[in-house]
Amino acid sequence: MRKERLGSFQEQDKKPVIERISQLVRRHKSRSAAARAWGININTLNSYFKNDVDPPMPRENLLAQIAASEGVSLEWLQVGDNETPKTPNDGDELTRMLDFLTKDERTRLATMLARKGVETVLYLLDEDNIKLLKMDRVVKEKILGIQHRTPEDMTHDEAEARECGADNPGETLPQSLASNKKVG
Repeated sequence: MRKERLGSFQEQDKKPVIERISQLVRRHKSRSAAARAWGININTLNSYFKNDVDPPMPRENLLAQIAASEGVSLEWLQVGDNETPKTPNDGDELTRMLDFLTKDERTRLATMLARKGVETVLYLLDEDNIKLLKMDRVVKEKILGIQHRTPEDMTHDEAEARECGADNPGETLPQSLASNKKVG
């Protein structure tokens, strides 16, 4: 007679646990990618799939780690109760592009993007920056020191700069920006 393995769950619950783990693995490009995302060893994850008849039961702390990483409840992962996990959009390019990152790397990336986004919005709300953004293209090019290659382009741009009111009615162009004359 074969000795029964002691585990956290009943024998009949083991296969569904593996099925639910498989369902979560399919969210990733591979088992290896899933293992990295969950912070577990790939050999540990592969061991659960080796024996279809009597697969080993993952420890509860490992299941908790997987559940937390995938945003599902531990109860669902253990026994299949409550919610069915949402499947990410397979057509989402950004999700597919970032699949190789670990959960910690994705969190750090999201934090950095949020921070940079807020910094950019604050920069754009600054009154001086708003004035610069509203300036005529030719004036901006002169401020930035963008030089055109041909004398004809420069003559054309100087004429445009003198007529600056075309892009920004009501605003005048400072004389120092309208010509190449040096103020001494």
